[in-house]
Amino acid sequence: MKFSVRVSYPESKNYNWLEAVKTYEEIGFAEVAFLNPELFLNAKLKDIIMPFEKTNIEVSSIHFAQFNLSKLDLFLEVFNKTARIAGLLNCNHIVIHPSMGRYNQIERFLNEKINPVLQRKELYLCWETFESRRRIFGGIDNMLKFCKDTNFHRICYDFSHVHKEQEKILKDIKENIDIIKIFHLSNRLRDGIKQHYPVYFAEEEVSLDFNKILSFLKKIKYGGHLVLEYLPQFHSQLLPDGLKLKNLYEENT
Repeated sequence: MKFSVRVSYPESKNYNWLEAVKTYEEIGFAEVAFLNPELFLNAKLKDIIMPFEKTNIEVSSIHFAQFNLSKLDLFLEVFNKTARIAGLLNCNHIVIHPSMGRYNQIERFLNEKINPVLQRKELYLCWETFESRRRIFGGIDNMLKFCKDTNFHRICYDFSHVHKEQEKILKDIKENIDIIKIFHLSNRLRDGIKQHYPVYFAEEEVSLDFNKILSFLKKIKYGGHLVLEYLPQFHSQLLPDGLKLKNLYEENT
Protein backbone atom coordinates (compact mmCIF):
# COMPACT_ATOMS: atom_id res chain seq x y z
CA MET A 1 0.00 0.00 0.00
CA LYS A 2 1.06 3.59 -0.62
CA PHE A 3 0.10 6.70 1.35
CA SER A 4 -0.88 10.00 -0.20
CA VAL A 5 -2.24 13.38 0.92
CA ARG A 6 -5.11 15.29 -0.65
CA VAL A 7 -4.03 18.74 -1.83
CA SER A 8 -6.63 21.13 -3.25
CA TYR A 9 -5.82 23.27 -6.28
CA PRO A 10 -6.05 26.96 -5.26
CA GLU A 11 -9.22 28.90 -5.90
CA SER A 12 -7.72 32.17 -4.68
CA LYS A 13 -4.40 33.96 -5.17
CA ASN A 14 -3.55 33.73 -1.47
CA TYR A 15 -2.31 30.17 -1.84
CA ASN A 16 1.01 28.97 -3.19
CA TRP A 17 0.32 25.81 -5.21
CA LEU A 18 3.97 24.77 -5.46
CA GLU A 19 4.55 25.13 -1.71
CA ALA A 20 1.28 23.33 -0.90
CA VAL A 21 2.37 20.30 -2.92
CA LYS A 22 6.02 20.45 -1.88
CA THR A 23 4.99 20.16 1.79
CA TYR A 24 4.37 16.43 1.26
CA GLU A 25 7.53 15.58 -0.67
CA GLU A 26 8.63 13.14 2.06
CA ILE A 27 5.40 11.20 1.66
CA GLY A 28 5.86 11.00 -2.09
CA PHE A 29 2.27 11.08 -3.36
CA ALA A 30 -0.56 13.62 -3.55
CA GLU A 31 -4.18 13.53 -4.68
CA VAL A 32 -4.87 16.66 -6.74
CA ALA A 33 -8.35 17.89 -5.85
CA PHE A 34 -10.56 20.38 -7.69
CA LEU A 35 -13.80 21.91 -6.40
CA ASN A 36 -15.41 24.57 -8.58
CA PRO A 37 -15.89 23.38 -12.19
CA GLU A 38 -15.83 26.86 -13.75
CA LEU A 39 -12.57 27.80 -12.00
CA PHE A 40 -11.15 24.40 -12.96
CA LEU A 41 -11.97 24.93 -16.64
CA ASN A 42 -10.30 28.34 -16.57
CA ALA A 43 -7.12 27.05 -14.90
CA LYS A 44 -4.10 26.68 -17.19
CA LEU A 45 -2.71 23.19 -17.63
CA LYS A 46 0.87 24.39 -17.17
CA ASP A 47 -0.04 25.91 -13.79
CA ILE A 48 -1.71 22.72 -12.58
CA ILE A 49 1.15 20.38 -13.46
CA MET A 50 4.02 22.76 -12.57
CA PRO A 51 4.65 21.50 -8.98
CA PHE A 52 5.03 17.93 -10.20
CA GLU A 53 7.68 18.98 -12.67
CA LYS A 54 9.65 20.71 -9.92
CA THR A 55 9.38 18.06 -7.18
CA ASN A 56 9.65 14.29 -6.87
CA ILE A 57 6.00 13.94 -5.85
CA GLU A 58 3.82 11.60 -7.89
CA VAL A 59 0.06 11.89 -8.29
CA SER A 60 -1.95 9.08 -6.72
CA SER A 61 -5.30 10.33 -8.00
CA ILE A 62 -7.16 13.34 -9.34
CA HIS A 63 -10.36 14.41 -7.61
CA PHE A 64 -13.02 15.54 -10.10
CA ALA A 65 -14.56 18.99 -9.63
CA GLN A 66 -17.83 18.81 -7.71
CA PHE A 67 -21.22 19.63 -9.26
CA ASN A 68 -24.47 17.97 -10.29
CA LEU A 69 -23.41 15.44 -12.92
CA SER A 70 -26.81 15.65 -14.63
CA LYS A 71 -25.39 18.80 -16.27
CA LEU A 72 -24.10 16.56 -19.03
CA ASP A 73 -22.38 19.16 -21.20
CA LEU A 74 -20.45 20.43 -18.20
CA PHE A 75 -19.71 16.85 -17.12
CA LEU A 76 -18.15 16.08 -20.49
CA GLU A 77 -16.12 19.28 -20.63
CA VAL A 78 -14.72 18.79 -17.12
CA PHE A 79 -14.07 15.11 -17.74
CA ASN A 80 -12.13 15.71 -20.96
CA LYS A 81 -9.84 18.23 -19.27
CA THR A 82 -9.41 15.99 -16.22
CA ALA A 83 -8.48 13.04 -18.43
CA ARG A 84 -5.91 15.20 -20.20
CA ILE A 85 -4.38 16.26 -16.86
CA ALA A 86 -4.30 12.62 -15.75
CA GLY A 87 -2.23 11.78 -18.81
CA LEU A 88 0.18 14.66 -18.23
CA LEU A 89 0.65 13.60 -14.60
CA ASN A 90 0.97 9.86 -15.33
CA CYS A 91 -2.05 9.07 -13.16
CA ASN A 92 -4.84 6.65 -14.08
CA HIS A 93 -7.27 7.17 -11.17
CA ILE A 94 -9.96 9.86 -11.21
CA VAL A 95 -12.06 10.10 -8.02
CA ILE A 96 -15.61 11.38 -8.49
CA HIS A 97 -18.61 12.09 -6.26
CA PRO A 98 -21.93 10.44 -7.18
CA SER A 99 -24.16 13.52 -7.26
CA MET A 100 -27.92 13.70 -7.12
CA GLY A 101 -29.47 12.72 -10.42
CA ARG A 102 -31.23 10.05 -12.47
CA TYR A 103 -29.25 6.84 -12.77
CA ASN A 104 -30.56 5.84 -16.21
CA GLN A 105 -29.57 9.18 -17.74
CA ILE A 106 -26.08 9.04 -16.24
CA GLU A 107 -25.55 5.37 -17.16
CA ARG A 108 -26.34 6.05 -20.82
CA PHE A 109 -24.05 9.07 -20.83
CA LEU A 110 -21.20 7.05 -19.26
CA ASN A 111 -21.58 4.31 -21.85
CA GLU A 112 -21.70 6.68 -24.81
CA LYS A 113 -19.30 9.48 -23.88
CA ILE A 114 -17.09 8.52 -20.93
CA ASN A 115 -16.27 4.81 -21.21
CA PRO A 116 -14.64 5.05 -24.66
CA VAL A 117 -12.21 7.66 -23.27
CA LEU A 118 -11.52 5.59 -20.14
CA GLN A 119 -10.73 2.60 -22.34
CA ARG A 120 -8.56 4.51 -24.78
CA LYS A 121 -6.54 6.30 -22.09
CA GLU A 122 -6.51 3.33 -19.66
CA LEU A 123 -8.17 5.33 -16.87
CA TYR A 124 -10.40 4.34 -13.96
CA LEU A 125 -13.29 6.49 -12.75
CA CYS A 126 -13.38 5.79 -9.01
CA TRP A 127 -16.77 6.53 -7.42
CA GLU A 128 -16.55 7.76 -3.85
CA THR A 129 -18.71 5.93 -1.31
CA PHE A 130 -21.67 8.07 -0.26
CA GLU A 131 -24.60 6.34 1.42
CA SER A 132 -27.48 8.64 0.44
CA ARG A 133 -30.13 6.89 -1.64
CA ARG A 134 -30.89 10.18 -3.37
CA ARG A 135 -27.56 10.02 -5.17
CA ILE A 136 -27.08 8.54 -8.65
CA PHE A 137 -26.57 4.92 -7.60
CA GLY A 138 -29.12 4.88 -4.80
CA GLY A 139 -26.61 3.87 -2.13
CA ILE A 140 -23.29 2.09 -1.78
CA ASP A 141 -24.52 -1.44 -2.54
CA ASN A 142 -25.75 -0.39 -5.99
CA MET A 143 -22.49 1.46 -6.59
CA LEU A 144 -20.49 -1.69 -5.74
CA LYS A 145 -22.60 -3.76 -8.12
CA PHE A 146 -22.20 -1.20 -10.90
CA CYS A 147 -18.41 -1.23 -10.56
CA LYS A 148 -18.22 -5.03 -10.48
CA ASP A 149 -20.13 -5.16 -13.76
CA THR A 150 -17.83 -2.76 -15.63
CA ASN A 151 -14.17 -2.62 -16.65
CA PHE A 152 -13.50 1.09 -16.18
CA HIS A 153 -15.37 2.06 -12.99
CA ARG A 154 -14.00 1.36 -9.54
CA ILE A 155 -14.46 2.45 -5.92
CA CYS A 156 -12.89 5.13 -3.77
CA TYR A 157 -13.77 3.89 -0.28
CA ASP A 158 -14.06 6.87 2.09
CA PHE A 159 -14.01 5.82 5.74
CA SER A 160 -15.69 9.03 6.91
CA HIS A 161 -18.64 8.64 4.55
CA VAL A 162 -19.47 5.02 5.43
CA HIS A 163 -21.41 5.09 8.68
CA LYS A 164 -20.99 1.46 9.66
CA GLU A 165 -19.39 -0.29 12.61
CA GLN A 166 -15.79 -1.30 12.09
CA GLU A 167 -16.49 -5.03 11.68
CA LYS A 168 -18.97 -4.29 8.91
CA ILE A 169 -16.45 -2.02 7.23
CA LEU A 170 -13.83 -4.79 7.33
CA LYS A 171 -16.42 -7.14 5.81
CA ASP A 172 -17.09 -4.58 3.05
CA ILE A 173 -13.39 -4.36 2.29
CA LYS A 174 -12.87 -8.13 2.21
CA GLU A 175 -15.76 -8.64 -0.17
CA ASN A 176 -14.89 -5.77 -2.51
CA ILE A 177 -11.13 -5.34 -2.34
CA ASP A 178 -10.76 -6.20 -6.05
CA ILE A 179 -12.69 -3.08 -7.08
CA ILE A 180 -11.34 -0.65 -4.45
CA LYS A 181 -8.60 1.39 -6.12
CA ILE A 182 -8.39 4.22 -3.58
CA PHE A 183 -9.14 4.71 0.11
CA HIS A 184 -9.83 8.16 1.56
CA LEU A 185 -8.33 7.97 5.01
CA SER A 186 -9.76 9.89 7.98
CA ASN A 187 -11.65 9.11 11.16
CA ARG A 188 -15.11 10.10 12.29
CA LEU A 189 -16.43 10.80 15.76
CA ARG A 190 -18.66 8.37 17.58
CA ASP A 191 -21.65 10.71 17.18
CA GLY A 192 -21.53 9.80 13.47
CA ILE A 193 -21.85 13.43 12.35
CA LYS A 194 -18.36 14.94 12.49
CA GLN A 195 -16.12 13.53 9.76
CA HIS A 196 -12.60 13.84 8.33
CA TYR A 197 -10.89 13.86 11.71
CA PRO A 198 -7.27 12.69 12.04
CA VAL A 199 -6.59 8.95 12.03
CA TYR A 200 -5.02 9.26 15.49
CA PHE A 201 -7.55 11.62 17.08
CA ALA A 202 -8.52 11.05 20.73
CA GLU A 203 -9.12 7.30 21.01
CA GLU A 204 -12.21 7.61 23.19
CA GLU A 205 -13.93 9.90 20.67
CA VAL A 206 -13.37 8.23 17.28
CA SER A 207 -15.23 5.35 15.69
CA LEU A 208 -12.47 3.46 13.90
CA ASP A 209 -9.27 1.70 14.95
CA PHE A 210 -7.00 2.19 11.97
CA ASN A 211 -4.25 0.01 13.36
CA LYS A 212 -6.59 -2.96 12.83
CA ILE A 213 -7.81 -1.78 9.43
CA LEU A 214 -4.36 -0.99 8.06
CA SER A 215 -2.83 -4.16 9.49
CA PHE A 216 -5.47 -6.09 7.57
CA LEU A 217 -4.71 -4.21 4.34
CA LYS A 218 -0.99 -4.83 4.81
CA LYS A 219 -1.62 -8.51 5.49
CA ILE A 220 -3.50 -8.96 2.21
CA LYS A 221 -0.81 -6.90 0.41
CA TYR A 222 -3.16 -4.20 -0.79
CA GLY A 223 -1.29 -2.31 -3.51
CA GLY A 224 -3.43 0.80 -3.91
CA HIS A 225 -3.31 4.30 -2.45
CA LEU A 226 -4.61 5.53 0.90
CA VAL A 227 -5.19 9.29 0.72
CA LEU A 228 -5.26 11.29 3.95
CA GLU A 229 -8.12 13.81 3.85
CA TYR A 230 -8.60 15.94 6.99
CA LEU A 231 -10.69 18.99 7.86
CA PRO A 232 -8.74 22.27 7.41
CA GLN A 233 -8.19 22.72 11.16
CA PHE A 234 -6.24 19.45 11.16
CA HIS A 235 -4.07 20.04 8.08
CA SER A 236 -0.98 20.51 10.26
CA GLN A 237 -1.30 16.83 11.19
CA LEU A 238 -1.34 15.53 7.63
CA LEU A 239 2.43 15.40 7.23
CA PRO A 240 3.30 13.80 10.61
CA ASP A 241 0.44 11.31 10.32
CA GLY A 242 1.38 10.47 6.75
CA LEU A 243 5.00 9.85 7.68
CA LYS A 244 3.99 7.73 10.68
CA LEU A 245 1.66 5.60 8.57
CA LYS A 246 4.24 5.28 5.82
CA ASN A 247 6.82 4.05 8.33
CA LEU A 248 4.44 1.59 9.98
CA TYR A 249 2.68 0.11 6.97
CA GLU A 250 4.73 0.68 3.82
CA GLU A 251 7.79 -0.96 5.30
CA ASN A 252 8.68 -4.24 3.57
CA THR A 253 5.65 -4.03 1.23
